Amino acid sequence: MLEPYYWYVLYVKTGSENRVVQDISRFAVKRGREGDVEPFCPESEFYYRSKEDRRLGKTYRKRPLFPGYVFVETTMTSPEFLREFGTYARGADDVIRILRNGNSEYVALSDDERRRLEFLLRGKRCFEHSIGVIVGDKVIVHDGPLKDLEGAITRINRHNRSAEIELEMFGGTVKARVALEIIEKKD
Repeated sequence: MLEPYYWYVLYVKTGSENRVVQDISRFAVKRGREGDVEPFCPESEFYYRSKEDRRLGKTYRKRPLFPGYVFVETTMTSPEFLREFGTYARGADDVIRILRNGNSEYVALSDDERRRLEFLLRGKRCFEHSIGVIVGDKVIVHDGPLKDLEGAITRINRHNRSAEIELEMFGGTVKARVALEIIEKKD
């Protein structure tokens, strides 16, 4: 995407994220904006315990990182985006609203929030699994997007190989469940 670019966030009915992504793509084509609009739903890997998947060597699947949210990457400024996509958002059954930063007219994610998410997603639009160890009551992540972000972890579920993290986004704190494999526990 050309600089500067922005990420806008639509709050949608949970479970309709992929349908909204497709609808936005079609709407952008109709408006002649297909090269300037890239809708996506950030995903997160999660451990999947089916015997068939383990036999095939696939132990991780993907699900929405933020259920109920669709992101739109574009070079349009906030007024342009609202003019082009406000009518789409008001008319779409699955879209609840376009998120705003507080009470302002500015609807794009801040540059800091966007950069933080891009870093965590590693340009793949997917929060991949991390690998770490527990030493005493402290988590140390050796590999993956959570490396050096141990302070964001609020809860660990070793059985499901997952962690709950808190991120500063959307004008507040957002919780997300991500894959974290603890390979060893030391006292």
